[in-house]
Amino acid sequence: MAHQLERLTTAIRRRPGRTALVAVAALLILTVWTCTARKPDAKRAGEVQRHYTVSKQSFAVSTGFQGEIAPGESLAVVAPFDGVLQRLNFAYGDQVEAGQVLAEFDVADVQRSRNDAESTYLKSARGAADLQNWQSGPEMSRARRSLITARLEFEQAERRLKETRSLLDRGLVPRMEYETLERQVQSQKMALEAAEQDLQITAGRGEGSYRRIAELDLSNSTNRLSTVSADMAKARVVAPDSGIIVMPPSGGQDKADGGVTVGGRLSKGQPLGVIARAGALGVRFQLDEGDVNTIKLGQAVTVTGAGFSGVLKGRIHSIAGQAKKDAGGGKAVFVAMALLDPLPAEQARQVRIGMTANLNITSYTNPSVITLPPQAIQGSPANPFVLVQSNPRKAPQEVRVQLGKSSPFAVEVLAGLKPGDRVVWSVPGVPASR
Repeated sequence: MAHQLERLTTAIRRRPGRTALVAVAALLILTVWTCTARKPDAKRAGEVQRHYTVSKQSFAVSTGFQGEIAPGESLAVVAPFDGVLQRLNFAYGDQVEAGQVLAEFDVADVQRSRNDAESTYLKSARGAADLQNWQSGPEMSRARRSLITARLEFEQAERRLKETRSLLDRGLVPRMEYETLERQVQSQKMALEAAEQDLQITAGRGEGSYRRIAELDLSNSTNRLSTVSADMAKARVVAPDSGIIVMPPSGGQDKADGGVTVGGRLSKGQPLGVIARAGALGVRFQLDEGDVNTIKLGQAVTVTGAGFSGVLKGRIHSIAGQAKKDAGGGKAVFVAMALLDPLPAEQARQVRIGMTANLNITSYTNPSVITLPPQAIQGSPANPFVLVQSNPRKAPQEVRVQLGKSSPFAVEVLAGLKPGDRVVWSVPGVPASR
């Protein structure tokens, strides 16, 4: 450097006019070169240096999904019995009140079922009553009379046989008459034994399994009559609670849209609609296999949508335990539900079931932690570092850091930095206004 300055001085002495400006320019270039050579860490041409002052703040990691507004707490309205729908007193999407008559069914079929049930009940009740008084009933009386008659006839035949035997010994009657009476006595004895056995069997029919069967028949017929009678009383279907009535799920319905029509035959338990309780709304959405184990019950969610203003808040309420196939590509998806917090009156008027909803689920939060922009992190994932510049006039120093969770906009720094540190990094392009 000294040698170059000496050469410039000699040149100026020889040509003091023209050479002065050239010498001054050369000195300026050398000065700039010298300063640059002494700062090897300065930013390269075409790069812009950014800086960030470290401070502690809250940090959250969230995931976005798209779903639809759905009933959060709901009650199913179903057909009370097999029959024809006579009248439908609502339209899907209507606000209904508790006790309001929603539908009416034709009772002709259930009336016939009730008549059959009553007939069966009366027969069972009569049979059970007979067994209750079996010993004094007509069956036992008939068996006893048969036994008494058989015994009397047997005893009478025995007396006649004894008298004929006495006459036969004296030669007053022929032996053939005696033998005829002997056969009659044997016949009467067999009739007596049969009557005794019949009485024993008849008495047994009023005890043990016979009585138990009668009791069960009566119990079953009583329950069936009670059930059918209760069904008839439900021919007018009323709303169990206040809310908005919406279409039932389409699965298992005759109509593709899941609705019902007047004049159609419905099966007992077939849904007519679902009442979403007032103030209890949710968001139904789908999780794929990669997300299902990262979302937990009770996690906080925020919901926005094009059809309503503001941000709705809630929590994850349920996640399906079994996957279903996505209609698009046959991919396994899990249906999940988030329940919304009670809405203010203004939002409640705007939010409607079926609206598209954008769901944001917070999976991790740290109320106070150091974070940096992702661009500030340098090095490899195993050995990350940042450049800390304590004095703007000095070159930045590499500082090893321990990283935590990350999001598209920030990275959690667990160790290596303290509040107030000035982190710098370079980005390509034109400097942005600050």
